[in-house]
Amino acid sequence: MSILDHLNSAQREAAQTVAGPLLVLAGAGSGKTRVLTYRIAHLIDEQNVPSWAILAVTFTNKAAGEMRERVEQLVGTQTRWIGTFHSMCARLLRMEAEAFGLDPGFTIYDEDDRRALVRRVLQQHQVDPQALAPAAVIARISRAKNAMLDPGDMAAAAKGPAQQRLATLYQTYQQELRGNNAFDFDDLLTEMVRQFDQHPEVLARYQERFHYILVDEYQDTNRPQYLLCRQLAAAHRNFCAVGDDDQSIYQFRGADLRNILDFEQDYPEAKVVRLEQNYRSTGHILQAANAVIGNNQDRKGKALWTTSGPGELISLVQCETDRAEARYVVSTVRQLVERGEYEPGDTAVLYRTNAQSRTLEEELQRSGLPYQIVGGIRFYERKEVKDMLAYLRLLANPADDVTFQRIVNVPRRGVGDSSIQRLRRYAAQSELSLFAALARLEGLPELRGPARKSLVSFRDLLHGLAAERQQMDLAELGQAVYERSGYQAMLQDENTPEAEVRAQNIEQLISFMTEFSQTRTDPDLNGFLEEVALMAPIDETPENNQAVTLMTLHSAKGLEFPVVFIAGMEENLFPTSRCVEESRVNPLAMEEERRLCYVGITRACERLYLTYAGQRYAYGSLIYPEPSRFLSELPEELVTMQQESDPQPRRRTPAARHRLDGAADGPNRASTPPRRPAPARSGAHPARSGVHYEWDDPPAVEPVSPGTDTGDFMSPGCWVTHPRWGRGKILLREGHDERTKLTIQFGSQVKKVVAAYARLEPAG
Repeated sequence: MSILDHLNSAQREAAQTVAGPLLVLAGAGSGKTRVLTYRIAHLIDEQNVPSWAILAVTFTNKAAGEMRERVEQLVGTQTRWIGTFHSMCARLLRMEAEAFGLDPGFTIYDEDDRRALVRRVLQQHQVDPQALAPAAVIARISRAKNAMLDPGDMAAAAKGPAQQRLATLYQTYQQELRGNNAFDFDDLLTEMVRQFDQHPEVLARYQERFHYILVDEYQDTNRPQYLLCRQLAAAHRNFCAVGDDDQSIYQFRGADLRNILDFEQDYPEAKVVRLEQNYRSTGHILQAANAVIGNNQDRKGKALWTTSGPGELISLVQCETDRAEARYVVSTVRQLVERGEYEPGDTAVLYRTNAQSRTLEEELQRSGLPYQIVGGIRFYERKEVKDMLAYLRLLANPADDVTFQRIVNVPRRGVGDSSIQRLRRYAAQSELSLFAALARLEGLPELRGPARKSLVSFRDLLHGLAAERQQMDLAELGQAVYERSGYQAMLQDENTPEAEVRAQNIEQLISFMTEFSQTRTDPDLNGFLEEVALMAPIDETPENNQAVTLMTLHSAKGLEFPVVFIAGMEENLFPTSRCVEESRVNPLAMEEERRLCYVGITRACERLYLTYAGQRYAYGSLIYPEPSRFLSELPEELVTMQQESDPQPRRRTPAARHRLDGAADGPNRASTPPRRPAPARSGAHPARSGVHYEWDDPPAVEPVSPGTDTGDFMSPGCWVTHPRWGRGKILLREGHDERTKLTIQFGSQVKKVVAAYARLEPAG
């Protein structure tokens, strides 16, 4: 009996095709993880391939861990080369550090570290961070790295002083990273590709080692990941790419849909297997998903099906207001729970932007239903946890100035900004890291008094911990840092409930260090810090069957729930206003939003509710949105529709009243879903003030227009042009960084926009 006898015919075909390139188009819920796992087990157990000759790459630590466990259960063999792109690259860079001329103790910077470093770079170049947001600089640098462009490439392609300045900032940012012996997430990929290009003899060793390469979620790969796959698979060409072009939703992160669509051009001898049998959702849900995604042109094409029966019709709910929408969602969940049909944790509420969670949270709090928000403050992003990790990072990499500055005065030691500035100048003049400069304080006589004494004490603390580090296991080292740094005493002295929670979080961190030591083959500090740094948000998604889950549609990818609500199905919200505008000149711009809708629909196993509001507050302004065009793409026979009124209706303008009241006996009447608005009608009803819903959503396009200098033209009194509203004058500027808002007079209209996303340019 073969291991593969447990698979259906398409899954078996994919798993047993081991020679040559293979593209597995795996629809949502079709068992792609099962196929990958059984394919690896088949190679080891039935094809006698050693586990070290198989490289399997996915996108989250959670998925990689599950795959390793399943393979071990099937064949009893541990597989060391199953992991994420970033973890694999970090591992190879450390293993080959000597050949590549690198320091293997490098630090991996997370988003907070990147922001801190960019602010430092802006300060060095005397750029006001309120004029040029650090988030915008990070986005441009990340885009350049995803395109495999170094600072010199960006400078050579620069058009105008603004782009030239960004190239200069990029250059300084990279110099600072290298000076701190650090890489950011993007660097792990680009550096690996460049080092393989520059050291073909090292690449040849790994090409020969890895006879079989498997990549999960291939539709989410960016250019460096694509190039890395091409490099490693070049010798044997036994390259298996598994993915779903219909679930490609990360273009804003650099994912390139062409990687999967053009696979057969890259590998003309490739075999293609489609996994279309779905084991997750009911027939009606799958028919709805197929109908929506069928409107996309840029796709390979497949049709999901199931043997589980048609299930419930999809509920399409027209709500008078966003408040009525939240009340409907919460009351429906309560009814399902009280009838004993589902637990609260069986339910997920999905939305396009994080800001939509506010009314849902308020109604859930009133109801008493337990809930959890995915995408809030992650465990490893909490201040006290990051502080403890910073001490550990500095022990592993004393050259890391960003980390040094985070903790040199935490807990407070009386080391002020002026003392740090003196130390920074001295370190720069001496070409030393900040920590190394502490060993030579005799060269800095102007630093005196309590600050000097505190810096010496801080230096001695770290030297002492470093000397004892090899005699301690990870948990002991973590406990020693917690106690000797004074952090534990600081929290005890505060003696507040908040301080107690922070102490519990640190204790949880130390517990994880114990677990890491006991469950990893070669546990060490660098390995622990690397795993934490590369932890993806989904790796921390709580599995709580007692709480309703709230999350964005992007966060929901890879998950499933018996009951799913998708809230805010409205034009200019989902799809976003930015996408609607772009689609007027580029029809393909709408396709990623439609893929996101497809992802949301296919999260549902048994029941799906789609809701939209006739009135919604955005940025303090009341708007009157049209139903999402995606609703009109649903076959009428799959949908049952109802209306929900607001017991406390808002005052409406005559135009809004006509639009809402006419819906009851117009195209949105209770028996049929709303018709798709005609393109002309969508253009005739632009959203009111507050149109830019995407205030906290990852931008799909770069947040600062190419060739513009935000510091020169985004101030009150300046004239700008908008691609839709034309020429306008800035009246007011509020906020800073990526949350900068501008009030602009466009002719007789006044608009409030988010500067980072509004695509403004200086007016001529």
